[in-house]
Amino acid sequence: MSGLETAVPLLIEALCGAGGAFATAWFWRMAALGWKSVAAAGVVGGLALTQLAGQIPALANFVGNVESAVDATARGVGSLTPGVLVGVGIAGLLGGILSVCIIGLIRSVGSGRR
Repeated sequence: MSGLETAVPLLIEALCGAGGAFATAWFWRMAALGWKSVAAAGVVGGLALTQLAGQIPALANFVGNVESAVDATARGVGSLTPGVLVGVGIAGLLGGILSVCIIGLIRSVGSGRR
């Protein structure tokens, strides 16, 4: 994969993760995080969940696995199919949502609120 074919999914994962984190923080005020913290948690969560999804064989086709990327490049069609782009976007979105939920739950347990 070329540099651009690697950068585009990473950018989509990070942006969707941050978007999911902002949406979760907006609807769930108990998380009580600043916007920089929400963005960082979303980016990290989006990248982490997409990486984990790539390790699960049933989900690897949706986020792009190395074998199919090499085969597609050898055939000349590239590896950035719409299915891969949507898959990394959804995984990034869910990763951002989960990261803010986990942080919010940890903070609420630590402060004694529920």
